[in-house]
Amino acid sequence: MTNNIKKDYLWNTIGVLAQNAISPLLLIAVTRLNGVSDSGLFSFAFSLALVFWAIGIWGGRTFQVSDVKREFTAQSYIFVRLLLSVVMLGGAIIFCTLNGYDAIKTTTIIVLVLFKVVESVADAIYGILQVHGRLFITGRSLLYKAILGFVAFIFIDTLTQNIFLSCIGLFGANLLVLFAYDIPRALKFEKVLVGLSHVNQYIKEAIVIMQRCWPIAVVILFSMFSLIIPRYFIDLYHQNEIGYFGILAMPITALGLVITFIIQPNVVRLSQHLEKKQFNTFDSIVTRLLLVAGLIGVAIFITTYFIGVQVLEIIFGVDFSNYKTALMVMVVGAIVNAYVSIYVNILTIMRHFKAQFFTLLFTNIGLVFIGLATVQQYGLLGGVVAYMAVNMVQAIILFVAYRRLIARISRSEV
Repeated sequence: MTNNIKKDYLWNTIGVLAQNAISPLLLIAVTRLNGVSDSGLFSFAFSLALVFWAIGIWGGRTFQVSDVKREFTAQSYIFVRLLLSVVMLGGAIIFCTLNGYDAIKTTTIIVLVLFKVVESVADAIYGILQVHGRLFITGRSLLYKAILGFVAFIFIDTLTQNIFLSCIGLFGANLLVLFAYDIPRALKFEKVLVGLSHVNQYIKEAIVIMQRCWPIAVVILFSMFSLIIPRYFIDLYHQNEIGYFGILAMPITALGLVITFIIQPNVVRLSQHLEKKQFNTFDSIVTRLLLVAGLIGVAIFITTYFIGVQVLEIIFGVDFSNYKTALMVMVVGAIVNAYVSIYVNILTIMRHFKAQFFTLLFTNIGLVFIGLATVQQYGLLGGVVAYMAVNMVQAIILFVAYRRLIARISRSEV
């Protein structure tokens, strides 16, 4: 492994760990400082903001970085994110209005969506840096944002005990790093500022990008639903358990970390092997990624079984003795979800969207009905069982789809 690749792996891993750690760390702080009720509000609002973020990234960095032929300009990828930022904000306002949320819940959701708007735009900047072999800069940026955001949030919440104001601090810290660090460094490699003189070109290319990427965008959005659907029903029918559900979902964040930092550094390499029709090498890398994710998943499961409840009680200062079964079910669901995420990313690199689209569409439709019934009757436990079950079905179908696809394209080149 060359020094540049080692540097990319190191800083990308640190940055992604910091980025994904911010949510559980803030959840711990809110639970400790404000109580389980406010932690439920924060976890629900944050998870909902993630759904709108899935709309905002519209295909994500994977499509942008794997555009090895440079079909679209960097500005056009950024312009897409700016357009979708308006959609994110408007969608959040409509969702809160339709559900009749009170002012506190609505404003908290809106400011966290704005926080994710900044992340969406920054992700396009990161794509530029990664294409130019500067993935380590994105890792540093994520680390700076996590540190500043955490400090700002905790400082404000300690003084005010107000979740909304604390979230504004989180948003402001990320906005500062975007303009003071991300954009200046990206400007060394590409013109990233969207000028009015070329706006017609950006619009044309943005439309084409959105047309090309809509299957990816929908797939990413659907992939978020497997957790947000049971969370939504718990918030609706068993609001007293929504805080506990947010805490029990932490294993998903942990495994999400694994998927991100093992997939992103390999996107360009996998795309190049695919372009050169080196399918055996491509499949070998995918197999190693799946093995690493599985080993880490097993380690998390074993650790959680023996000390999971005790650790949560120490960290959050809340009694979890009644939720051990739910916690283990959630961990299994998280492990399976890790495989779903890997297959979604791999099939995206292969530009094969049909299997993902229909798999996630129909399984999530089924989850709505299953989740509604199980959550109403069994509360939080029903929600985590529904989550685990739908992820198992998704993982099996996507595994079969990938194996058939890799076998077909390999035969076609013989």
